[in-house]
Order: sequence, then structure tokens, then C-alpha cells
Amino acid sequence: MKFLICGLGSIGMRHLNVLKKTGDHEFAAFRSGMGTNRNTPEGVTEISNLDDLDKHNIEAALITNPTYLHIDTSIKIARHGIPMFIEKPLDMNLTNSDELYEIVNKKKIPVLIGYNMIHHPGIKTLRKLTDDGRIGKVISARAQFGTFMPGWHPEEDYKLSYAAVKSMGGGVVLTSIHEQNYLTHLFGEVMEVMAMETGNGVTGIDSEEGIEILLKHKSGIVSNIHLNFYQKPYYRNCQIIGTEGTLYWDFMKPEVRIMTDKNTEVLKLGDDPIELLNKSYNDQMMHFIKVAKGETQPAAGLKEGMEDVRTALRILKLINRN
Repeated sequence: MKFLICGLGSIGMRHLNVLKKTGDHEFAAFRSGMGTNRNTPEGVTEISNLDDLDKHNIEAALITNPTYLHIDTSIKIARHGIPMFIEKPLDMNLTNSDELYEIVNKKKIPVLIGYNMIHHPGIKTLRKLTDDGRIGKVISARAQFGTFMPGWHPEEDYKLSYAAVKSMGGGVVLTSIHEQNYLTHLFGEVMEVMAMETGNGVTGIDSEEGIEILLKHKSGIVSNIHLNFYQKPYYRNCQIIGTEGTLYWDFMKPEVRIMTDKNTEVLKLGDDPIELLNKSYNDQMMHFIKVAKGETQPAAGLKEGMEDVRTALRILKLINRN
């Protein structure tokens, strides 16, 4: 297949490197010129104009540029009827998202939103165990994600990265939308939202750096999300409480625990947490190839991406951040 990658920052490069291992593919890139790395990888052809895509025989496209560019870039590509992978979040405010949705529906274009965490063995195991009723009826859940943003790329000014800048779609709510997405994936549509901001200036970025969120899902389950950009060390986990026990997954441990008042069962998922993370990205790209070929339905489609952003915007409104 011939792939177009729009944006070759860290996430674009990660997807490119994964795709190179999945088959004998061709690659082209469209770049904004805003990133710090202007070196085009070997074997990748640069395209300067998205209006000329018809002559390049592109079979699938990845939109991996900054959040605020996702929709406009996607619309230009959708006009050519090309299957798309759009990195999460879909957008920062859903401006023009209805136009994208109309084009995609009219042309029947396959679209996958880039939520790699729903492809992670830990999250997939949580879903299977809850579906199988291993802890009885689920009552509530708590997900946490904390990271130290200043340590992401020490050689760069983190305050200038798009994840930090509000006008570029930054902030912990949109940048770290994975938890919101996978809890919705597990427990259904969000009906009610409550939120409170935390941190208030620890990192010095101009967008929200920490938040506590309460979600009530259509299923009746209530979930709590804690997100922050100031925590040391990195922390990510999920706890699901049911009538018969509790499930616990820690990103840094390749396992899921099934805990009851009688015993704790440990399900080993692998040997290393980074191995499982890499598997999530690999499985996501393998899934996208099938989606692009029309062989399967997307695990997270355009409609889901739009609903996630709508919920995120409700959260931001509650803390006066939109």
C-alpha cells in the first residue's frame, strides 16, 4: 500500500516505523514546516500540495499533525476519497467537523481514530473480564494518568509544544483523552459530567495541567478520571469495581489482577510494559490496514471521535478552559 503521513513529529514517526515493519509499503509525507525536525526519512517522498493527491496514488492517509490542524487536513484528504487514520483527539473544538462527517458518509470513506490504548492488552483484558462477568456487575471505575511534561523532550522547550498550548489544542484533557475514550469504550456513552481543575501553575503552561473528572455512563456506571502533566514518576492505571470483586491494571506492570475477598488472581500479559505498549501501536496499524482495505469496521470511528471531543469540551467548559 502507499501511505501518506501528514505530520512527521514523534507520533507520526512512530506510526511510520511501525508501518515499515508490516509489509512492503510506499510512503509519502505532507509537512507543515512547523516542527523542529525537518529531515525527511529515507524512502519517504514529500508532497507539497494536498490538492494534487490524485496523481500520487495514495491508498491510505495518516493525520498526525498538531490537533488544531486535524479537521482541515482530513477534509482535504477526504475530498479524494482516501481512507484515513486520524490521531487522537479528532479536533480541539469540532469546527468544520460536520463538513468532514458529511464528506466521509457520502463517499463511504473508512476512518479510524488513533486510540492505541483500546488495542493495549491490558485494556482488552479488562474489557473481556468485565464482559465475562468475572467481578459480577460493574458499579464504578477509576482511571489515572500522570506524567511530567517538562521531561518529555528535555532538548526542547516543552511550553512551546502543541500539547502545552491552548490555541493549538493542548492541555491535559484533550492530549490525554485516552482514559476518557477507553472508559466510554468499556461502559458506554457519557450522560453526565463533573470536573475540577488541579495543579494551577506547577508546569507554567497556558492550558490546564491537571484535572479530576466524574463521568456517568448510559449504563449507569460512574467513572472517575485523574489526569495531570506534573507527576513523577509516570503513572497510569485503571481499577474497576464490581459486586463480586475488583480488577486492577497498572501500565508499568504487564498484568491484570482479579481480586476478591478470597484471593487474587494475576493474569500475566507479557514480560515488559514497553513491549505491550509497542504491541498496542503495532496492532492498531494492522487494524488500520484492514479498515483501509474495507476488511473490517474501525474499532473507533469518526462518530466516536466526535462524541469524545464533545465530552471533552463539556469538561473544559466546567473549568472555564474553552
